[in-house]
Amino acid sequence: MSTPPSPAHARHDVTVVLVTHDGERWLPQVLPAATGQTRAGDRLVVADTGSTDATLGLLAQDVPASDVLSLPRDTGYGAAVKAAIAHADASSPPDESGRRWIWLLHDDSEPEPDALEHLLAAVEADPGIAVAGTKVRGWYRRRMLLEVGVTIDGGGRREEHLERGEQDQGQHDHRRETLAVSSAGMLIRRDVWDALGGFDEHLPLMRDDIDFCWRTWLAGHRVVVVPEAVVYHAEASAQQRREVHIGSGRVHLLDRAGAMRILLANLPTRRFAFAVPRLLIGGLLRAIGYLVAKIPRHAADEVLAIGDVLMHPQAILAMRREHRADHRVAPESLRRLFPVFGHQFALARDALAAVAGGRKSEGTAIGSHRVVESGPAAEEAENFDLGAGGVLMRRFLRSPGWLLVLGLLVLTLLSARDLLGGGRLLGGALLPAPGGASDLWSAYTGSWHPDAVGSSGASPPYLGAVALFATVLGGHADLAVTVLLLGCVPLA
Repeated sequence: MSTPPSPAHARHDVTVVLVTHDGERWLPQVLPAATGQTRAGDRLVVADTGSTDATLGLLAQDVPASDVLSLPRDTGYGAAVKAAIAHADASSPPDESGRRWIWLLHDDSEPEPDALEHLLAAVEADPGIAVAGTKVRGWYRRRMLLEVGVTIDGGGRREEHLERGEQDQGQHDHRRETLAVSSAGMLIRRDVWDALGGFDEHLPLMRDDIDFCWRTWLAGHRVVVVPEAVVYHAEASAQQRREVHIGSGRVHLLDRAGAMRILLANLPTRRFAFAVPRLLIGGLLRAIGYLVAKIPRHAADEVLAIGDVLMHPQAILAMRREHRADHRVAPESLRRLFPVFGHQFALARDALAAVAGGRKSEGTAIGSHRVVESGPAAEEAENFDLGAGGVLMRRFLRSPGWLLVLGLLVLTLLSARDLLGGGRLLGGALLPAPGGASDLWSAYTGSWHPDAVGSSGASPPYLGAVALFATVLGGHADLAVTVLLLGCVPLA
């Protein structure tokens, strides 16, 4: 490494672990940043998972061949880190007299020159810290915040408590304790890593950092974010800037399955029973939402993730059994680290506001971040606080799609004004509606239909839909037929 450890941190022994996988696009910046720290690590070991681009050539320029470990292409991140640590221990035994640390870096995460120094200063000042993480900013937009600590909600959503595209102006530098930190720049006390068995290999790529930090808390240790330490992260796998060769290679599927696994593995027993149906229903609702948004691949991933988790209950039970052995504190004592109740309803409201405003999602990959304006704005561009209802109404009134539906509805009502006074819709091929919804249900569920000479064929599917709609309208079958026929114009 470039410089010897400073006397202030001489008692800390740091093994820097860099995992690479087709990282030639980012390594020219990552390698100098990793080896040029103001407080250098004591050893650097690289675990390369079958790179086929120029990664190995770039590594050869800065890292001795003895410190580069080659692994199969489908090796998970946690398994790669474990292999790298074992290789480092065998080739360069650590200093047992001081506190030992592991500093994790991705091949697309560039630390600022003083990142490790700030992390070690934080753990020096507070010996109770077992895991310390960095402030994570965007690789391509260097002022944009990606993470200042993370948590997870009851539906498995990774929550950073940041606005989309929020710019770093020091507004979150007060944060300290957090449920979890990103594995890009994570500093881990070696004895805690060994006691917990490292990252759970049931989570080969996504969500392993949240799971490990959650287990760290349950084992009686603390996790903090150190905002003075900064890492720039390209999120190459999450943003699908490179192919993933683990499992199906579908990032959204890996992320959703991982989210469900860590919730089911770490929730206390009394909440576990409620989590299963909640995750099942939530996943199906998300799948429907993706279908409506015309993202069928993500919808399929949601369903496949549910199936993957529910069809392998032995993996969940094994994780719960292994994790429970490390518990030292009550899970309820960690409530402050999770989003407050009602958080998901607020997210749903925001999504509804986005749909009402006619805005499409600007990113479907995991961890996508939109850019928003930050700093002074023109007077006419200021966004006055009208509350959620006011914002929703304003977007509704400005949306061309909703205005078109409203116009067609008015046109339809004008055309059918004679029906508003009690008239009935008749004529042509439209037969008179039956007396009520019960007649429709009887026709739909009956095994014999008195049409012409009679028929035992299955009822048409639309009959069940009309019967259901008539039931909602208080059993008025004629009203259901009228509303459906006249509503065809605005519904189209």
